[in-house]
Amino acid sequence: MLIFKLIAIALVGITVILVLRTAKPEFAVFAVIGTGVVMIITMLGALQEVILAFDGLVEKSGIDDAVFGAVLKIIGIGYLTEYSASIASDAGCASIAQKLQFGGKLVIFLMSISVVTALVDVISGLMNIV
Repeated sequence: MLIFKLIAIALVGITVILVLRTAKPEFAVFAVIGTGVVMIITMLGALQEVILAFDGLVEKSGIDDAVFGAVLKIIGIGYLTEYSASIASDAGCASIAQKLQFGGKLVIFLMSISVVTALVDVISGLMNIV
């Protein structure tokens, strides 16, 4: 199962990070980033399955592909922002992490305008039908 692989990678990564923090603390951040990258690569297969399932739902629902793409981008920005902010916090830069999270929220807000517009169009179309 995927979760067991992720736990194993995390435990190995944590062990390496703890060893590096005592021996070479300047390399510990790179171990954190490397562990995260390996975990993300491990999850790509499952992520691809989820995206294909969502794509099937979008085809059945008749929702515009642009809306689906925007939602996927918003989700991706949220995850990337959280991951990057965690790296910044691990590196001891909490204020940068907070600013990064704020910036991510702002970008998500700006991107969500197209989704809200499409939602309003669908609702107004339904109201004209009734």
